[in-house]
Amino acid sequence: MDKCAIQFMARHWWRRVEVWFIAMLLVTGGVFFGFQLGQWALADSYRQQVAEIRAAYDEATLQRDHRLDELTRKTSTAAEKATKAATTATKAADKADEALNRVSP
Repeated sequence: MDKCAIQFMARHWWRRVEVWFIAMLLVTGGVFFGFQLGQWALADSYRQQVAEIRAAYDEATLQRDHRLDELTRKTSTAAEKATKAATTATKAADKADEALNRVSP
């Protein structure tokens, strides 16, 4: 009879241990799944932020290129005007030299 009672108690406690073990496995699995889900959400958030940063960088690059093109255009216009001014100054110097050479002899 004692053996029967001990076996009954052992089965009873073993079932409790099994229930707690299964419960711990479920909780542990849930924690790992929740952690992984959080990591996936965080990675998605980072991906969206990187996409926004890349779009802003592309827009800034386009604006910089536009400004550089405008600066190049203005510089070439200024260079043409400076060349014309230098040519005009050279012609004026030549005419002044001719005038001085005519009066001197």
